[in-house]
This record gives sequence, structure tokens and C-alpha cells, in this order.
Amino acid sequence: MSFSQAAAMGTVYQTAHFALIERAQYAPGETVLVTGASGGVGLAAVQLAKALGATVLAGVSSPEKAEVARAGGADHIIDLAAVDLKESVRAQVREATDGRGADVVLDPVGGEVFEASLRALAWQGRIVVIGFTAGNIPAVKTNYLLVKNISVTGLHLNTYFAREPARVQRIQEELFDLFLEGKIEPRVMKAFPMERFAEALKTIQERRVWGKIVLTTGRDTK
Repeated sequence: MSFSQAAAMGTVYQTAHFALIERAQYAPGETVLVTGASGGVGLAAVQLAKALGATVLAGVSSPEKAEVARAGGADHIIDLAAVDLKESVRAQVREATDGRGADVVLDPVGGEVFEASLRALAWQGRIVVIGFTAGNIPAVKTNYLLVKNISVTGLHLNTYFAREPARVQRIQEELFDLFLEGKIEPRVMKAFPMERFAEALKTIQERRVWGKIVLTTGRDTK
């Protein structure tokens, strides 16, 4: 593994693993919808879910991001730029799942995407709140949870480092094994020299990043 790949692996694969296995209680063969599927956590989640036997639906907002998600192993693309998001996401997910809906949603986006994804869940589905890259924190109508027997849960990875470091280490070892087996691969969009950090941050601010960007020190050996 190159230093750049190692930097790109970082916490994003740990986040994806804890979200999918620990919080969503994923079972092999289930259907998993990942929103923001071309981003760091999103693309890691697509790869991991596929590696663990899921049918993966990738929620993205452009054709370019769709290509990144497909390369990561996505089985179906869900257009998050469509008109009337609440209805369109549910319709797209139902079409991809023969009308059943998604068993699991991993959502690092929030806002309207969360609300639309909630409606796309199957009976007894689970959605994991990972972040709010859309900038808006959504509210949940609990009657909807009751009617469909669905669950909403959250993940804040940093608390695991403090409370259960041995589990974090074990999961990281599992992720390394998946890497060695060729089932996951950290995707580096671009490596910037450290002195160009402002340019790297601007790329993130302008939402032009897929996968990860990294800063290099000039001392990388491979």
C-alpha cells in the first residue's frame, strides 16, 4: 500500500465498517443504498458493502460521480439531482429492488437526501446518519418509523477510539485483509504537496472531490 493510499484509507473505511456492521447490523445479501457515494466515506462504503456481498445502490448527483461509484462496485445508480427528490429516490430504489426498497441506507449527506432515503427503505429497514455534507440537519417524523418498522441510528466514530480501541484495531485488521484480497482499494483523486494545502482545501470547498485527496511531504518512498 502506498503512503497516499494509506492516508486515503484513514478513518473513511473504519467509518463505513462501523456504520454498516455495527450500527446497521447488515446481513449478507441485503440491499444497501449509499448516498454521497463518490465521496471519501461514500466510496469506501460502496466498496465495503460490495465486498461483503450486498447489492449496492449508489446515490450521486452527476454522471461523473456515477462513473466513480460504478468503478467502486455499485450495482445501480440513484440520481440525487432528479426533480422532486422524495418521490424520485423512492421510485428509483423500488425499480432497482423489484419494489421492495433498501434494507440499509448509509447517509453522510443529510438534508433532503436523508428525507428521501428514509422513504426508500424497505420494511424493517435501517438508516445510519453519518454526517451532513448538504449543510442541513433533517428532522425525523417518528410516525413514519412506526408504520414501516424502520430504524434510524447514528455513528460518531471518534467515540469508539476512546471507548473501544481494541475493537477499532480489530476492524482495521479486517480492512487490511480486504485490501490484500483486492476487495477494497482507497481511491486517491489527487495528491497535493504540503505547500499547496490551500489549493487542496479549495478543491474540497468547491465540492470537486471524489474519493480522497491527500497532502504529501516529499518523503514518500512509494
